[in-house]
Amino acid sequence: TAAVQAGAEGVVIQALGAGNVNTGMFLAIKSAIEQGVAVVISTRVPHGGVAPVYGYEGGGKTLLDCGALLAGGLSPQKARILLMLGLQSQTGLCGLF
Repeated sequence: TAAVQAGAEGVVIQALGAGNVNTGMFLAIKSAIEQGVAVVISTRVPHGGVAPVYGYEGGGKTLLDCGALLAGGLSPQKARILLMLGLQSQTGLCGLF
């Protein structure tokens, strides 16, 4: 929420497991997407990636369905670099995630 209020064009969320967040974080992510901010979901686990597995409020599938981009096997650091490049690109984020 603070990043969006500060004018961020995109944020990378370091989620848990296969890309899951709690309900409060989900609501903030959904609000950011509705305001036109690109949100990429990555994971903090050292092995494995983000996947749309769970459909509860805050699960990876629900995040994908509301417009979040999934980083797959990219670490949060790599996802941030790709997001920065995509936001500066003429073609935008199309096909990057």
